[in-house]
Amino acid sequence: MSTRELRSEVRAFVRGFGLLDEERTPCGVPVPPREAHALTLLAEAERAGVRLTQSDLRRALGIDKSNVTRLIQRLRDDGRVAQDVSEEDGRVRRLRLTAAGRRLASRLEQQSLLRFQSILDAIPCAERAAVVRALRVLNGALQRATEEPPHAKNATDPGDAL
Repeated sequence: MSTRELRSEVRAFVRGFGLLDEERTPCGVPVPPREAHALTLLAEAERAGVRLTQSDLRRALGIDKSNVTRLIQRLRDDGRVAQDVSEEDGRVRRLRLTAAGRRLASRLEQQSLLRFQSILDAIPCAERAAVVRALRVLNGALQRATEEPPHAKNATDPGDAL
């Protein structure tokens, strides 16, 4: 497989899965994906008995401080998330889902499972394990490539950027 083939397949997946829509999740819920990811992470943490901080959410989402601040503000303005001052450290804000946020997170989870079930159903049974293995390999490669210094660019075409 060449670099261009890999790029082409990843691009096709990104487009086909609906990851370029900024106002709707790939499972069709009219919520910006970044907000959906935040709500999902907060719901998962809540189920585990953990209250995330703004910094925890920033690290989990892989976004910078100003972007997570704006994201949380939007979620607060929409009544989906509340912030409380930490009892241990007054500088730290702990996040929690509101009842509305919890309902939306639950809806996102249900719709996501339906979307992934439809994708799974479209994959031949004999190839399902291979697909999951390939995704694990790709995720590992992404992590290693992000940790390593960037390689020298060989492409001269400015259209090569994702």
